[in-house]
Amino acid sequence: MVAGRLSFVIVIAAGLAANAAPWSLSEVIERASTTAPEVQLAGRVLQEAEATRVGAGVFLPSNPRLFADYRRLASPPPVDPLNGYNLGVDGTVEVSGAGWARLDEAERRVALARSELETAQSYARVRAWRGFIEVKVAAQRVASTEAALVIAARVEAATRERQKNGVVGEPDVLAASLEHTTVRVQLEDARRTLQAASAGLRQVLDLDADAALELVGELASPPPGGEEEALVQRALEKRPELASVKARLSLLEATDSRLVREAFPHVTFNLGFDAAPASPVFGYAGLGIHLPVAQRNQGPRAVNQAQLETERVRLETELRRARREVASTRRSYLARLTQLQLLSNDAVPAAERFEQLVEEGWTAGRFDLFRLTSATRDLNRVRRERLETLLAAWTDFIELERASGGLNP
Repeated sequence: MVAGRLSFVIVIAAGLAANAAPWSLSEVIERASTTAPEVQLAGRVLQEAEATRVGAGVFLPSNPRLFADYRRLASPPPVDPLNGYNLGVDGTVEVSGAGWARLDEAERRVALARSELETAQSYARVRAWRGFIEVKVAAQRVASTEAALVIAARVEAATRERQKNGVVGEPDVLAASLEHTTVRVQLEDARRTLQAASAGLRQVLDLDADAALELVGELASPPPGGEEEALVQRALEKRPELASVKARLSLLEATDSRLVREAFPHVTFNLGFDAAPASPVFGYAGLGIHLPVAQRNQGPRAVNQAQLETERVRLETELRRARREVASTRRSYLARLTQLQLLSNDAVPAAERFEQLVEEGWTAGRFDLFRLTSATRDLNRVRRERLETLLAAWTDFIELERASGGLNP
């Protein structure tokens, strides 16, 4: 399950009710797979498909017709009886099994709708997973910028104190103040990004705009990627897009069978009583058959055959696309992991230590302010780059799971 691949636990307070219980990551993804707007619409389409089963197996293409007529002898001389009547019923019957074919077509239509629902659920899981990763990274960016703001405020305060003591002049104070203001602007931007990410996650979970949303826990690095061939094999077995194309092919094959059976000649019947004036009453019964001279469903069958060929080509295209997506996404993901490891293990610790040493040297009077601001900017840049890489790595991992069918049961 997806939750097993994360080393942290995410808890979300829905905000729909005051006593809403916190949700684990698996519960959040489960909610997205059932309540995301596109999933709800796909569920309605499935219900529409299920409704096509009703009446599909009826073997009468039209309702039987009950008819009657009245007859009166009009030519003299009058004889007895003067009045007569004709009463009967006629209708058409399918003897080709077209009703069974329509039932089979309805079942395959339901299977297609269910496959498309699974596709919508897969993409909802992707959006939910990616959404709370974005919220979590945005929260870390806010925390990192707040830490940078503490440093900038400390440097500005120390610079103003030095100005009072006559150690530095106004240019240094202005530079420190400018750096402080710049970090404050960055903090506002980080908070705006966090709000936007939270709004996106609420959209996926179909929550109100003012619903409380809290992510708790540490965000670790994503796990290593699997072997390419194993991922490709899983994609060919579990990708919902492939299942949808196969279901559409199956439906078109059932449609062709139905069109062939419906073109088979229908049998007509008629039963009744005839009492003509001055004639005895007699019953009658008859059978007839439609001659397939002009109407043989040739037009709909030609269109259906063309659609079948299109779906066969689409299936081959999707198979090749699945292989390409798995290969390219996996390579990108592995590169992101290497980049993230270098930033986390080397670049960020080095930048933090360098900033600390430069600030200590500036406090002792060995370095000027401009070297200190350069060090703090480098630290902020490296931290920001690490968070961006962390988000990109998680995004690639989630995309790899989607491309390889890992988000489908």
